[in-house]
Amino acid sequence: MLLVSMALAVPVVLGGAASAAELSTKAFHAKVKCAKVRISDNNAVGYVHGEGRAKTKPLAVAAAKKDANSKVGKGYRAKHCRSL
Repeated sequence: MLLVSMALAVPVVLGGAASAAELSTKAFHAKVKCAKVRISDNNAVGYVHGEGRAKTKPLAVAAAKKDANSKVGKGYRAKHCRSL
């Protein structure tokens, strides 16, 4: 009779490292400053700020741009946004 034993290696983390649950709850926060542009003549008439939060940095920046665009009002749009 042949006996086979198998050992399972289980990594143990001792402090300092974030668990998978902690990593999934972390969010990125982004702030942007955009030029407020009048659509009729394409002239900049000031600035508008936006903020966003998401699981990744690119998604947070996209949410901040969307927030800035929602604040400009009818007949205007946010353009040339930059992260702060």
